[in-house]
Amino acid sequence: MTHQRWFKVFFILFLVVLFLSSGFIIMQYKSNSMAKDLEEYRSYYFVITGDKTICKIDTVTNQIISKINVEGKPEDIQISPDGKVLVVVASDSKDEDGTGFLLFYQIKDDKLLKKLEVGKHPSKISFTPDKKYALVANKESNDISLIDFENYTVLQSIAVGRKPKNFCISYDGRYCYVANTGEDTLSVVDMRSFKSVKKIRVGRYPTDVTIDKANGNIMVTLSREKAVALVNPNTENIEKVDLDDKPTKIYN
Repeated sequence: MTHQRWFKVFFILFLVVLFLSSGFIIMQYKSNSMAKDLEEYRSYYFVITGDKTICKIDTVTNQIISKINVEGKPEDIQISPDGKVLVVVASDSKDEDGTGFLLFYQIKDDKLLKKLEVGKHPSKISFTPDKKYALVANKESNDISLIDFENYTVLQSIAVGRKPKNFCISYDGRYCYVANTGEDTLSVVDMRSFKSVKKIRVGRYPTDVTIDKANGNIMVTLSREKAVALVNPNTENIEKVDLDDKPTKIYN
């Protein structure tokens, strides 16, 4: 076999090896990329257990993936609209003033991104429909913390009634309705000016609030009346539905 033919054979073998190697690299890259995508879209649910622990559970296998040990006592949890951050509402159980704070955890690895101080004894967090802000009800400081979620900062505190426990935001994001357990009222917060514009007296010890999807009425649980108040937000007329026991939560 001449040198020229040997050269052709080796050249062909070289091309075959190069092709197979590049194919392996591409397949490996795709495999790694798919694994990364699967991890990115893996979903979880979270459960507060005990005084300072949150369990992270896989939605497919229903197995506990990890346990997050929380600083302070967790009161409420929410997942950010983009599904990437777990927000924990907590208060310092050792502090008599009940200093409250938010803990932002990266869901993919449970990394604590930030601790942000809010009001005293926070009880609930919810995101606005436009996903730009979060609101936190602070029972002992009688206000709502307005959070810039992108930068993890408190923009301002919105004064409401005494001992705000729960709230809901209208579907169009125009108003926030706050149940003030300490004065039997419902505060109406204008979400354009971020100010409380009125109070509606609804009944004894309002504990939770939501909006009727069918007619837009505000539905408020009245624990000490064993009733639910149905409030027309336009006329402020109130109809009450009697119950057999004390209501604490409502969902529609």
